[in-house]
Amino acid sequence: MKPSPSSKEMNVCGWQAVSTLFARHPAEVRRLFFDAATGKRAGEFCSQLAAQKKVYRQVDAAELDKIAGSKLHGGIVAVIAERPLRKVTREVLAEWARAKAQLLLLDRVSNANNVGAIVRTAAFFGVQSIIVPDHPGQAVPGEAAWRVAEGGMEFVDFYRVPALAPFCAELKRSHYLVGTSLRGNQLSPSVARERGLPKPPAIILGNEERGMAPEIMTQCDRLVKIPGADTVESLNVSAAAAVLCWEFFGPH
Repeated sequence: MKPSPSSKEMNVCGWQAVSTLFARHPAEVRRLFFDAATGKRAGEFCSQLAAQKKVYRQVDAAELDKIAGSKLHGGIVAVIAERPLRKVTREVLAEWARAKAQLLLLDRVSNANNVGAIVRTAAFFGVQSIIVPDHPGQAVPGEAAWRVAEGGMEFVDFYRVPALAPFCAELKRSHYLVGTSLRGNQLSPSVARERGLPKPPAIILGNEERGMAPEIMTQCDRLVKIPGADTVESLNVSAAAAVLCWEFFGPH
């Protein structure tokens, strides 16, 4: 689905993120900047922008740092319109139910790098939709998340809901809600592989320090705990996302 235009701009940095952007949504690129080394690989991008009479330019390291606002740009920066988060409408819910869509829900995941890593995992496993609450503690896709996602943003749509708990109450009509909790049942043996699920799964990932809110936990059909060696309490939320996506969305 083509992203909606916006007057606000943002940078997409790194070769993988920029090359995937050109492969999937080339018309979104407004300007392109790169250093001498990366410019040797960017000829096709420049040709596309030249045909559209858009700006592209090789710059020195100091200027590229300034454009990117960081040294973590990987030698190339594409400027695009900021993509607004989508709304969950009745039509969207109906389509998710019809398609038995694989879904990820984030409950106040606050670190942008974690959000980017989760997006990369989602794209890898074919999860096309991530839902977040309209909450000040929830990180939304920004430049850091795009960089860490390594191109995954081109395959995943972000949706925002006013509050996650009432949304979960509605979503569980069509989906089986799986939450993570240190008080949950051990993930193995796998209910997903051995017994099957009555509905398509939707995985909920909680805040890095506090986990899921109690009112969201009570909406879950199943709470799981990823077993480990008990040397540390839990996995990072992005690592937990990878384990759970493999378990519930992987090719078993």
